[in-house]
Formats: sequence, structure tokens, C-alpha cells
Amino acid sequence: MKEITKGIIALVVVLAVIGGAYWAYTYKKSYLKEGDFAEIYYIGYFENGTVFASSFNTTVPFNTPFDEKNYNLTPLKIYMGNSIPSKYPEGWSYVSLGNIKGWEIYKIEGLYEALKGMKKGEEKTITLEPVNAFKNKVTNGTIFNSSLVFGFNATFKISNINDENDTVDIEWMPEAGMKFTFPDYPHLLWENCTEVVSYNETTVILRTTPDKLDNLTLYPWWENASVATYNETNIMITTNPPLGNFTAVIYGMEINGSVINITDEKIYLEFYYGGQIFSEEINRTEIFNRTAEFPKVFEEVQKVQVEEELIGNGYSFHELAGEKVIFRLKLINVYKTS
Repeated sequence: MKEITKGIIALVVVLAVIGGAYWAYTYKKSYLKEGDFAEIYYIGYFENGTVFASSFNTTVPFNTPFDEKNYNLTPLKIYMGNSIPSKYPEGWSYVSLGNIKGWEIYKIEGLYEALKGMKKGEEKTITLEPVNAFKNKVTNGTIFNSSLVFGFNATFKISNINDENDTVDIEWMPEAGMKFTFPDYPHLLWENCTEVVSYNETTVILRTTPDKLDNLTLYPWWENASVATYNETNIMITTNPPLGNFTAVIYGMEINGSVINITDEKIYLEFYYGGQIFSEEINRTEIFNRTAEFPKVFEEVQKVQVEEELIGNGYSFHELAGEKVIFRLKLINVYKTS
């Protein structure tokens, strides 16, 4: 009797393990997650019931059931990710993937998050505020961060929108005393050493105070060969390259050269290219203004140049920007590629 009991217990344990493994396998196959492909039915509408997009091939009310027997429906093929997939379900390609009003699914953040974890056959209704749907609408006065001008995030304001030309004017919003790395030679040699001195409606006055004077690299092919001094108005950089051969990269091309002679004022060079020898001389000491004028307003910037950063700040130029929207969803199929 004891042996029979032990056998039953062992069988129960085995069945539980098998059942758990099957449940986990079924869960993974049925539920939608990052990296999966899927087909969905959807209908998007406003709070007043007006439908703006759907899987139905005809105009239907917002509460129309996803009934394939009575309605002609086209599933929307989607990818759960924000990059280009490396592998697709059989018969699919990049052009198979659809969008809603021109936006990929991942851009509509609230919809994207709502799809995660849905099970095949499941239906869901979600209400999205603008920031989680097609974002808030860009208007004159919209404040956003952009790395377009400086290569790092700075604060800008939309000061003029030209829908006819698809351009915007953006206005830099500096603060007196703020410091940053000015992306211009030679100022970029000194990190966070350029200061906003003053500004008006059109121009920003900048001044650079070097924090390092020795072992500077003014010319990339002569590393640590320059030294600097400065006064109230200028920065002076003197270069002391070694005599002999070097390789310079000019306009993307590698060119062999040689330092022939150095005087107090000049560096005499020869370059060898295409079987010819070219002589050149450069100033040993270059003089640069410590102060620089920089525009405060950048006019007629193409919308596409700032669009992604605006979206990252919660704004967009989309026709549905600023709208609260509702989506009804049904997950039709889930496709795993890994």
C-alpha cells in the first residue's frame, strides 16, 4: 500500500511538472511581448464617437464588433519593438508592417504598452491622453530640449511655425552664466569653459576661458603638440610639431606629409599626393577671439530635423496631436521568431 501511495505521489509530481511546463510554453506562445510580431484589429475614435482609423474596410460606428463573418476586416501587422527587425515571420517583410495615421505602433506609447501581455483572441478598450497617443500639439511657445545645434541637449522654444514650407523657427533659451562646450574650433578643446555673457533677442555673446594650457591638440595629426595663452580678448595657440614625417587626414583622405622646418613664426610643410610634392606653410601661432557672437534664433529649420526630439519631449506635428483618443483592440495572432 505504501508503495502504491508513493507511486501516486510521484505521478502527481510528474504531471504537475509537465503541466507547468506546458502552461509556460502556452503562455509564451499566446501572449504578446517585446520582439514579437502580431496581427491586430483596431478601431480608433474620439470621445464624441467619431472614428479616425480602423481595420474595417468601410466606414463603421466606433462600437462595431470585430466580426469577420459580417464585416470586411484587414488585420494590422505590427512589430513589438522600436528598431528594424532582423528576422520576420514567413511571408513577412518590413513593408508588411502597418501603421496608424502614419505612426508605427511603438510611437503611440499608450497603445504600445496596452498591447504588451495581451493574449491571442483578447479584446481591450483603452483611453489615451494626448501625451500617450499622438503627443501634445506643437505651438508657438513650445519649450523643448534639442541636441541639434550644439550636439548636447539645450533648451529651445518654437517661435514660428510655417506649415506651408514645413519649417519652424527655433529660439535658443540660454541663461547668463551658463557654461558648456562650444562646438567650434578651438573652443571645443576646453570642456564646459564657454560661458554665456549676455544676450538679446537675436544674438548670444559667448566667452571662453581655457582651463588647460599645455598638451593641447590643435591639429589632430600632432597630438599634444600645442600650448595656449590668453588675455582679455584673445586666445593664442602655439604649435611645436616634431620634424619629420606625419600622416594627415584632410577631407576624409589620408595624405602623407613632412615637417621640413620650424621658425618662430612659421611651420614649413611638404605634402605628398598623387606622385607630386606640395609645399605649404602655416602660422606657428594662431590667434582666436575669446568672445564669439552666436545666433539666438535659427530660422526655417525643417520640421523633420526636430520632430524626433519634439516627440521625445511629448510634442508632435501630427494631425491628431493634442487629441484624447480611444482605441478598441483585438489581438488576432502572435508570431514568435525566436
